[in-house]
Amino acid sequence: MMSMFLKLRPSTNTSVSYRCKRLNTKTKDLSVTNRQEKLTGFNQQALSQARIIQIGAGGLGGEIGVTLTRKGIGELVILDFDDVEPSNLSRQKFYKRDLYKNKAIRLARNLAKEGFCGTLISGYGLSFQDAVEAGIDLIGSVAVVGVDNNPSRIAASRFYRKHHIPVIFTAVSAQADHGYVFIQEPGEGKPCFGCLFPKSVNDDTYPCPGTPAVLDILKTVAGIVTYSVDSLLMGSVLILLDQAVFAHANS
Repeated sequence: MMSMFLKLRPSTNTSVSYRCKRLNTKTKDLSVTNRQEKLTGFNQQALSQARIIQIGAGGLGGEIGVTLTRKGIGELVILDFDDVEPSNLSRQKFYKRDLYKNKAIRLARNLAKEGFCGTLISGYGLSFQDAVEAGIDLIGSVAVVGVDNNPSRIAASRFYRKHHIPVIFTAVSAQADHGYVFIQEPGEGKPCFGCLFPKSVNDDTYPCPGTPAVLDILKTVAGIVTYSVDSLLMGSVLILLDQAVFAHANS
């Protein structure tokens, strides 16, 4: 059986890299991205040239990753130091074969089977802080932070603010009944993650394992995240995002 992706770098304990095989079609009308390219303001080239740094490979990370991969993002770099557990299988992009293995490395492999546009996907079994310390290239078009702890959020906020790169922060509530998506834009005077959540700045704790979780809210919030990615990359869509947010706030 022919493989649907190419493995570019041998697996190690901490990293792996794959490239999705591109599906070639006879005409542009039959291309994988044809329908989304018909949307007003949608810029497939901007998406195809983008490099996204995704911090977190859990429930939100899996939903965000599969959407970006199928839409044809140019490159996706995934970071996560955690391992797959049985309770993850009800809501995360993992399977029985992935159990007790690193989430970032296994998600990279699983997502490589989801794409048809030549996306380059790398997985690093490290926390964001350890990846920075190891000298991994974490510069990209947009960063997405979907972890469940404030130390990593604050570290990412400061790192990307320094490098003038937009960051999308996202999470869901402990009762899985709501979530948030916050865009930290680059530039002087722009609010950062600490501005929105001031108590997080000096919070060095990590959540207890076994908190409630369900897939429904993850899909909903992840959809807003990927729309936000489009908005940041394509510019013209951003007004629509702002209108949607204000319309919801005033409803």
